[in-house]
Amino acid sequence: MNVGELESVLLFVADLNAAKAFYVDLLGLPVLFEDGIVAVLRAGSGRVVLHRNDRGHDERGIFPVGTGATGVAVRFNVEDPDAWESEAKTRGLSILWKTQEASWGRFVVIGDPDGRPVVLAKMKKFG
Repeated sequence: MNVGELESVLLFVADLNAAKAFYVDLLGLPVLFEDGIVAVLRAGSGRVVLHRNDRGHDERGIFPVGTGATGVAVRFNVEDPDAWESEAKTRGLSILWKTQEASWGRFVVIGDPDGRPVVLAKMKKFG
């Protein structure tokens, strides 16, 4: 048995409006659906689901993930990590790691409203 392609990444957030401002207004991910509890965003061929961490959809309660960023980072492909670092500074966002080179590409890491690392990277082409 094998799973299919990754459909979505769920990010549990303390403030849905602040998270939408970051992922929609700053990163430009389009909203596919929202209901006040979740906002489903298009990210290439997949989805990012922003989910309020203070209430669930029904009697099951909140999803059992705990609180905070919990050791997860999200990475998006970008053309110019340096320009993203400048934009993040202009908006007063937290820069967790300044733009730098790695064996796999050039990247900057900024913090989302919950402190979760968001990696904006220009990936090298391999193979």
